[in-house]
Amino acid sequence: MSMAVERFRADRIGPPPLPEEQKRKPVDEQGKVSFAEHLSRECDELGLRTKFSIHAQSRIVSRDIDLKPEQLMRIDKAVDSVTEKGASRALVMLDDIALIVGVKSRTVITLVDSAALKDNVFTSIDAAVLA
Repeated sequence: MSMAVERFRADRIGPPPLPEEQKRKPVDEQGKVSFAEHLSRECDELGLRTKFSIHAQSRIVSRDIDLKPEQLMRIDKAVDSVTEKGASRALVMLDDIALIVGVKSRTVITLVDSAALKDNVFTSIDAAVLA
């Protein structure tokens, strides 16, 4: 088999691994904990099983969304509810924030705050829940 065919097959399976210097580190060069690590620790301390994708984490930071522990627990409870109903992708409405959740992986895929909610259409969801 030619190298071109091998490379094509490898690309179809998934992206190549990142070089070591590009991998996300829980602590930056100045010893500060990254946002991802902070969020992960907060969820672990609360005993939550729901995770946040890198995209969702970047939305939280870029839109300056402040999720309090009580809200994180409500998100987790909402994911429990849609899991019991057999959903695969759900819209979770939390106060003035909309979250799209991959239910089977228990992962928040993206977030939309109230400023960006107007005229937004959510597709490819099979459940909606108010948290």
